[in-house]
Amino acid sequence: MAAPGGSSTAIQLADLPTLAAMKVAAERPKDIADLGHIINTLDFKDPGELVDLAYAKYGDDSMTLTQGRDNYEIVAEEAFKAAKAIRAKA
Repeated sequence: MAAPGGSSTAIQLADLPTLAAMKVAAERPKDIADLGHIINTLDFKDPGELVDLAYAKYGDDSMTLTQGRDNYEIVAEEAFKAAKAIRAKA
């Protein structure tokens, strides 16, 4: 896609694991349903996998994951509840 002035602009999309890590780190209630869909697509089996993914993407000493592992486990547990509800509707 050409930007005004003739230069080009590249757009890069995050893969699902990266998107999941970003949504876990953001801790926004509006991301829980999205995480539910991602969990089902990536076939995660327990919340710890989702938290491990976020730490693998960002690192243990990340400025992004500042709230502590226990906090992100709560986010992951909520996302797994959403994933289960999504599967039940399908």
